[in-house]
Amino acid sequence: MSILYLTLNQTSDYRIVISQTADAATVNAANELSAYLAKITGVTLPVVTDDTPAAEHELIVGIARDAEDVIPNIAALGEDGFVIRVCENKLYLLGASGRGNLYAVYEFLEKFAGCRFYASYFEKIPQTDTLTLPADTDIREVPVFTVRNTFWADYKDDMFCAKRKANGRKFKPIDPAWGGSANWAGGACHTLMALSEMVTDRHFNVEPCLSDEQVYETVLKNVRAWLHAHPGARFISVSQNDSDSRGVGCMCDKCKAKLEKTGSYAGAYIEFVNRIANAIRDEFPDVMIHTFAYRFTRQAPVGVKPAPNVTVEMCTIEGCFRHPLNECDAIDDPHLKSDTFPVLLKKWSKLSEVLSIWDYTTDFAHYSLTFPNFEVLRKNARLFAENNAKYIFEQGAYTTRNGEFCELRGYLFAKLLWNPYMEKEEYIRLADEFIDDYYGAGAEYIKEYLALAHDLTKNHHMTVYDHPTVLYPNETKTIRDENTPILLTAEQAMDDKNIDLTPYLTWYSVLVPNPLLTKGYAMFDAAIAAESDPVLREHIEASALQVRYLDSYYRRVSLDLARENLERVLRAVLPENEEQDAQISDICSSVLAKEEAEYIAFNRRMYDDMIAHRCFDIREGFTLTNFAPEQLHFERDPLGWL
Repeated sequence: MSILYLTLNQTSDYRIVISQTADAATVNAANELSAYLAKITGVTLPVVTDDTPAAEHELIVGIARDAEDVIPNIAALGEDGFVIRVCENKLYLLGASGRGNLYAVYEFLEKFAGCRFYASYFEKIPQTDTLTLPADTDIREVPVFTVRNTFWADYKDDMFCAKRKANGRKFKPIDPAWGGSANWAGGACHTLMALSEMVTDRHFNVEPCLSDEQVYETVLKNVRAWLHAHPGARFISVSQNDSDSRGVGCMCDKCKAKLEKTGSYAGAYIEFVNRIANAIRDEFPDVMIHTFAYRFTRQAPVGVKPAPNVTVEMCTIEGCFRHPLNECDAIDDPHLKSDTFPVLLKKWSKLSEVLSIWDYTTDFAHYSLTFPNFEVLRKNARLFAENNAKYIFEQGAYTTRNGEFCELRGYLFAKLLWNPYMEKEEYIRLADEFIDDYYGAGAEYIKEYLALAHDLTKNHHMTVYDHPTVLYPNETKTIRDENTPILLTAEQAMDDKNIDLTPYLTWYSVLVPNPLLTKGYAMFDAAIAAESDPVLREHIEASALQVRYLDSYYRRVSLDLARENLERVLRAVLPENEEQDAQISDICSSVLAKEEAEYIAFNRRMYDDMIAHRCFDIREGFTLTNFAPEQLHFERDPLGWL
């Protein structure tokens, strides 16, 4: 097989060529190619424009020189597709846009130079004197999903989004110099309250009446205003409030009639959004109106379908996240009486020309809790693709590094959203490769920990709000029954300063922690001990926080169980009178003072380490840095810390 030598023994005849009219993204693509090749080979290739005389050895980035003659049908690549092709002594790296050019360069660096872009702050750059690729290289890729949004904290970085081919960002546009994104006018979700100018104090279960003509006129007016204020926007959301599972739409006679007619609250919403879409189509022909199939609108309606310029975003929130969505019928919502997600997905897919998915990929009540969903991500991505979904939003711990496996999950999502049809073997290879490079000598212990977490939860229907001791339950081991004589007098019980009452903290029962805690500590300790590189060791220490987070909850449960044991003993020996409750409370607080102090100290150390490892939020909407360590009480909601 013939080989093309880009560099040979730290020398090269090549230069990088771009169009003299290249946009900022293409200029960045060329500069990134030159910079990374210099890091890899020690050779800096110059970047020139195509108004210079042609040379025999060139790397053509973007549509320059004779690219349109060499590469057929470039326009069919769309905004994101790209070609990597060798023709004689020239290598063409290009798409039909600046974004496609960036993707072509980064794909070349991964596939042929061995680069790995694992996180915005960590990548693998190999070293070689000689860089080659097959002379018959001819790769043409177009993504399955049109919009790919990996909504994790690391993807706030524009350059990293380009490296990972993540082109979707609902809430903050990507700089066009790094490929840009499909931008939104105004908010990207739950906008009807603002658009309708409905005054509320954020009661989640309040919705405007979609049969009210004044509501329609107000929403239409504001949709136009938002679009004029955001020229070039591709999307605008006209979507319901963020209700809880009991929320419903307006129940006036007209809205109830629509519900009865279409069999779903979604019927009224689709009719309303269609009116908006039809009204703005001529003025804004490239804009897509977004709305939800979420909570009370998840059921697909009968007799009404979204307009061609409307995308319905289906939300997976009520599903099980431990098992593939199309293999599990569990619905975590007693208030919902509708089809399961796979059934609904098929129905919405038939109704919608352009379907979106809002998927949930972390525990939003406990960001730092081990969330073993890696076995289902590949199958779920394929399910979305097979049902013609085009816009995918994978929501995770989007504000902060979380001390779990956010970097690994983000990496895999970016790969899956580009190619949801990858086989299991490739998916496992990508995960293993990431773990090996990111955790170094500790990798095998990390893999053992992940396998353990998945094994322990294989029969659990996992939600995105699971409590730590629900996902990883403890066992309470009984020591004595109620009839065991208590060798303690009332006088002794009242003399807790001189009498040791600590044996009664475990008189009836003790806590047996879930194996993930006991084995998890050992696995992470071994991983930390195995790796000496400070960068890789920090990765392990940050991920080890998830075991300590779980430990905090077991410590709280254990303290509560100890108090319960002692209370039962004291209630059995102290006189029953009006002072008994106060006496028991005082004695328990005195006896448990040392254990309570140790619990607080444990949480304070964890707090400091979470801050040190940039894990600033512990759950959605609550920032760790808003609270001082002495206020910390992980068992309660952060609002309860105060």
